[in-house]
Order: sequence, then structure tokens, then C-alpha cells
Amino acid sequence: MEGNTMEQIGGTLSATYKAMASNVQRSMQMAASMNAMMEQYLCRSVDINTFVQGFQSDGSEISVQITLNNQSHLPIPGCTLSLSLASPEDQKSIPFEMECESRPSLNLIPENKVELKKRDPNVLQKGFTLAPGKLQWTVTLEVKQMRPCNGKIEISFPSIGTRRMLSVQHIFGVYLIHRCQRTWVKQHQEKIGLSVAVSFDGGFLRSFFKVPHEDGIVPGSAFKLSVAGHTILLAVKSVNGPDVWVLVHMLGARFPKEEIVEEILLEMDMYSRGFIKLYNPIGAMPKEQ
Repeated sequence: MEGNTMEQIGGTLSATYKAMASNVQRSMQMAASMNAMMEQYLCRSVDINTFVQGFQSDGSEISVQITLNNQSHLPIPGCTLSLSLASPEDQKSIPFEMECESRPSLNLIPENKVELKKRDPNVLQKGFTLAPGKLQWTVTLEVKQMRPCNGKIEISFPSIGTRRMLSVQHIFGVYLIHRCQRTWVKQHQEKIGLSVAVSFDGGFLRSFFKVPHEDGIVPGSAFKLSVAGHTILLAVKSVNGPDVWVLVHMLGARFPKEEIVEEILLEMDMYSRGFIKLYNPIGAMPKEQ
């Protein structure tokens, strides 16, 4: 009789432990699921935008405006913001110098001496809280290598539940055309020899080269792109509706490398197509055959 009672007690305890283990497992799974949902929510709520522009000088510097937007209702503490450049072909790092021109006013977590010595030069801001809403930085980048590259903005922060590091990235282009000095002349005096004719949208040229509204883009006028001591002249040959045909001509004794000229023309074509899609979507539609 006593043996049966002990067996019953043992069976009850075993069933209780199994039920408890099952409940704990379900609770852990639910917690993990909630943490995963919260992490996805926070990462999807962080939006990163960049605006890249060159200075009106023939140099190696560009300006990058970085905007972070926390679209959630939760502040995100412990954030680190960094910027890096890499080659589009092989993703190898490209060296650059960075100077912050403006930054938001933030309550930062103070860094100790060891952290300051080990600070990554690519880190723009560390130990800040990304509150709901927008924050903006403006930085100047100096890139010595004369080649297009990909920029990456990354914000990383610890998960509220698991404390593992999460990150959101934004890739943007840093093009040669950002580093060109752009000018327009009403009447050029250059003798155009053997050259290549290409066309761009007139509205894009007017906007990109800041042609005054009262002046017309007509044959005899020209656009100039100066970069790394070289000048590319785009002499207006003819105007056919919205299309402006220009002759590509090199100025100076030192001609830029052919691949640099080709890259700049490709970038101009990319910008021209983007301008058409933005301001003249009907004109960007393919013509019927």
C-alpha cells in the first residue's frame, strides 16, 4: 500500500516537473519570439538618408548630409553611427579623411581614456540615444583616389531584450562628378577638333550647371567640368526639343585618363535619366515601336 502511494507521489511530481518544463520552454519561446519581433520593429523603424554634393571647386572634397529618422515611438539608446567607403568592384576599403561640419545636440555616454585611444576613425558619433524623430549630421569627406566608390552609413545599437548588437545600413554612391567644378559659359572660344557627340536632357543641364533662367542653352555655349587639374568641355552643338547635343572636348596639355572621362559621362547620363524620371515622368517612358 505504502509502495503504491510513493509511486503515485513520484508520478505526480514527474508530471508536475514535465508540465513546469513545458511551461518554461513555452515562456522562453514566447520571450524569444517577442524579442525577435521587437528587434525587427526597431530595425525597420530606423530610416537613413544621405544627400551628397560637391563643392564649387576642383578638389577632392565632397559634402555628405546624413539624416537618421526613428519612425517608432521608442527611444533607442547606445547608438553608434559610422561611415565607410569601399570599391564597388571588390568591396575593398578606400581611405578618406572625415570632418564633421555640424551635428545635433545630444546627451552622450562619456567615453573613458581607453575607449578614446581605440576610437575607430570611421565612427561619427557614439553613445547617443536615437529619440523618435529626425537627427542630422553634415560631414566633409576628402577622398584622394580618383575613382567612384560606395559609401556606407551604419547605425548599430544593442537589442533591448537580448543586448546583442543590431545594425541598420544605408549604401550611397560617391561619384567623380561630385568632385568636379561645374561652370557654364554663354560663348566659348575653343576650337573643337575630333570629338564625340552625346546628348543630355536640357532641364538637367540647366539645373546641374546652374544656368540662369533668363539665358538660353544655344549652340556656341558650353559646359565645363574641371577635376584633378583637367577640364572637360561640353560644347553645345544643337538643341532638338528637350535634348541638347554636345561635343566632348578636352582642354589643357594634360588630358585626363580615358576611363575617367567615360565614367564622368556615364554618371552625367545616369543623373540626366534620374532628372527626367523625377520631373518629366512621361518623357521617361519608352516610346512605342
